[in-house]
Amino acid sequence: MIYVNKKSADSFFVKNFEKNGTNFKFVDENTDFIENSKNNIYITPENNTFVHRCPATEIYRCCNYYVVDMMEGCPFDCTYCILQEYLNHIFIKVFSDTKKVKEEILALAKKGKYRLGTGELSDSLAYDHILNLTDFFIPIVNKLENIQFEFKTKSANITKLFNYNPKNILISWSLNPEEIIKTEEYYTAGLSERIEAAGKCADYGYKVCFHFDPLIYYKNFEKGYSDLLRRLFDRIPEDSVEYISISTFRFMPNLLETVRNRFEHSTLLQSSYVKSLDGKMRYFKTLRTYMLRFITSKIKSEWQNVFIYYCMEHESIWKKLLGYDPGERKEFEKNFPFFHQNGQL
Repeated sequence: MIYVNKKSADSFFVKNFEKNGTNFKFVDENTDFIENSKNNIYITPENNTFVHRCPATEIYRCCNYYVVDMMEGCPFDCTYCILQEYLNHIFIKVFSDTKKVKEEILALAKKGKYRLGTGELSDSLAYDHILNLTDFFIPIVNKLENIQFEFKTKSANITKLFNYNPKNILISWSLNPEEIIKTEEYYTAGLSERIEAAGKCADYGYKVCFHFDPLIYYKNFEKGYSDLLRRLFDRIPEDSVEYISISTFRFMPNLLETVRNRFEHSTLLQSSYVKSLDGKMRYFKTLRTYMLRFITSKIKSEWQNVFIYYCMEHESIWKKLLGYDPGERKEFEKNFPFFHQNGQL
């Protein structure tokens, strides 16, 4: 069910609901009566700072990526999802102040050249057929030369993307083997669906990205990820891939108890972890290094020219596996293809 705060009556979302014949219900500000369910969407005028730099720590290497948080909550139910600990609701909260969101994007563009995207606190495309967020973001971004915008998803909900010029837009998918998708990524699109969706976007002219994040270790790790990559290589042309991120499963300590209570058969409960320098739990460094090396070498054996980066990994891992230290934030960012377009750095 879609609930709309009466103060959002004139919003972008309500106009689209009325235009498309989408059922919704106006409500007062009190949300206590809204069932806390992933099937419910709540449109609110609640104030927020929408555009901000992706959280990071100085201990591990992080790029200068910016996120726009216009939606909180996800219809999918991944066992490892940090939203289980971060949010106090599971219904989908959508902020209706599109004017402020646009202003913040335009303000960022005036400061310099940035990569920006959705997908930190929700899936970018899962509800696009209802919320029409591609209709909001793409026309804004495609008028800006300084912004490259990324939609991150585990869905195959790509239909609306074919209404637009793919100029400044990246579409990216988080990927894991089919066994992991079935046991750890509930309600998401299957591996074949994700790869085919990526293929169709590439065929249309979009640049696509892939996030092997989190890599999850399990008994058939090598075979599972090798099969995944073979299917990816067979469908996606290398020159359509903008970049690939790789990182292993990491989490705040209290998440594991939530996983134990909600997903007692999760693969995540079969591994051992150690507290790392930033307070998060990770696989032991030897295993983490092995996993990263395995995936990196498999990718480079087929796609020699695609930019690969490690998300939130220590400089020692970079030096050992990729032969260099990318540096902090802005220095790291210079490695991305977007900053080499038109001879710019």
